[in-house]
Amino acid sequence: MLNYLRKIKRQKVVILLIAILVYLGNVMCISLGNATLQKELPDKKKFAGSATCASCHNEIYKTHIQTAHYLDSRPASKAFIKGSFAPGKNKFVYNKWTEVVLEQKNNKFFQAAFLNGIEFQREEFDIVIGSGRKGQTYLFWSDNDLFQLPVSYYTPLDSWCNSPGFPTSYVRFNRPVPIQCLECHGTYAKADETPGNVNTFDKTQIIYGVDCERCHGPAADHVAFHQQHPNEKKGRYVINTKTMDRQLRLDACALCHSGFRQPIKPAFSFMPGDRLDEFSTAGYSTDSVSTLDVHGNQYGLLTSSKCFKASLQMDCSSCHDPHTNEFNNKKIFSQRCMSCHNEGSHNSCTLAPEPGLLLSENCIDCHMPVLSSKAIQLNVTNADRLVPDPVRTHRIAIYPEKTKEYIDSLKSRKK
Repeated sequence: MLNYLRKIKRQKVVILLIAILVYLGNVMCISLGNATLQKELPDKKKFAGSATCASCHNEIYKTHIQTAHYLDSRPASKAFIKGSFAPGKNKFVYNKWTEVVLEQKNNKFFQAAFLNGIEFQREEFDIVIGSGRKGQTYLFWSDNDLFQLPVSYYTPLDSWCNSPGFPTSYVRFNRPVPIQCLECHGTYAKADETPGNVNTFDKTQIIYGVDCERCHGPAADHVAFHQQHPNEKKGRYVINTKTMDRQLRLDACALCHSGFRQPIKPAFSFMPGDRLDEFSTAGYSTDSVSTLDVHGNQYGLLTSSKCFKASLQMDCSSCHDPHTNEFNNKKIFSQRCMSCHNEGSHNSCTLAPEPGLLLSENCIDCHMPVLSSKAIQLNVTNADRLVPDPVRTHRIAIYPEKTKEYIDSLKSRKK
């Protein structure tokens, strides 16, 4: 009898051990799954913060913080909101019954919607999207969900406008902001997708602006290594785009500059050096220039250009220094054109204007003119029609009408 009881106990112990092993196996599988996800979506702790870059890259850091990329998103404050809250300039009128009033109270800013003079909804500016160079839109928190405010700002007319894609007949506060928006307008954000494709964000895991670590990768390990090895000149644990082939360099920019793309993998899983088509697919026809609008698809327009097709190495950085604010500096951009299209080459400018008109300081207005977007039409305060968003095209080509406009403007200045 005693031996029988001992045998039962041994069987229970074996069963218990098997159960423990199964449990640990499940835990390990879950842990490994989470480890893979963490590799794709790095935790904020791995970021050093772009300010730490200044200790070794001070000149680059000082110029980079002046760029539209760096200022592309910020917590809302008076310093970053460009629109006016002064009486007479702080309303967006939908019709004779409906309007949104932009209000400032102490250090807080609000959009308040009125119907027949009665307020029916009010939300606070929480996040500013856009440097203000061309315009801005604004987001607000509802618990841990983000929504877009109905009124945005349009820089060319210094005016409030209807947020792009919003209705023009009624006020809407319920447009959710997916994490893909912050993937292009920020450096990092952490969010979980909930039913209805609404993302629930972790407010403590957002890094605003497109800063150093968006393109060069989370730099905590890089900073730690070089602090311990100050004489090491080769950058360790950081992404160096100069070592990539052309398509990888282009992909790093195309993530946000190739129009709307259909995601395949989670937001923020793509890092420079990856193949973009493995993370998202193009939302436009790559075979037809007619499908490329000047708004938001600089990559598609560039790659359809004769200049690009004739070059083996031309990419975005051939014209743009991402560390410097060169906005509208046509002379600098033209100098980069002239590095290939100089007078000694067979492909220099053949236009012969009147004597005294210097064209080499502005190739841009002839070959990359500002065109009206067909995709973005804005309802602007005090305008009786929709205003198309003007954007400089990145399809380098010959535009006879725009060239004539530019030559005529030079002649008028000379008189």
